[in-house]
Amino acid sequence: MKLRKGRFAKWKGDDYELASYQRTYYLTTDDPSLSSEGFHPQEGRPGRYIREVSVKDLEDAYEIIPYTIYKSHRFTIEGETKDGKLVLVTSDPYVRSKVDVKPYGRHEFIIEVPAAEVDVTEERRRILGFSGSPSIY
Repeated sequence: MKLRKGRFAKWKGDDYELASYQRTYYLTTDDPSLSSEGFHPQEGRPGRYIREVSVKDLEDAYEIIPYTIYKSHRFTIEGETKDGKLVLVTSDPYVRSKVDVKPYGRHEFIIEVPAAEVDVTEERRRILGFSGSPSIY
């Protein structure tokens, strides 16, 4: 399972990860065949390719926040462990009485569960001035 999390953009009909540095935006991919589209190897990240892009050239830009409902509680999915478990985090204080969670930071709780035990849902929030309300995928 490939967990998608972070900022993404749609450019020429395809979705790419979106990065920025000093108000300059970049599309990133692991597809080396896109060199004809202006992608070049990303310095310091073998196997990753990058292309500068203007916001006005993007069709859409959004942040993906993966989450799941586990034992009737909403958890944000923070990441994946090497052994295939999903790392779930919540700030719901009532979860402690129903789920075997551990304290995590201040007022948060964490648990690792096998990916097969949950359905991953993506919440998309528009960014960079693209309009529209958040959507669920």
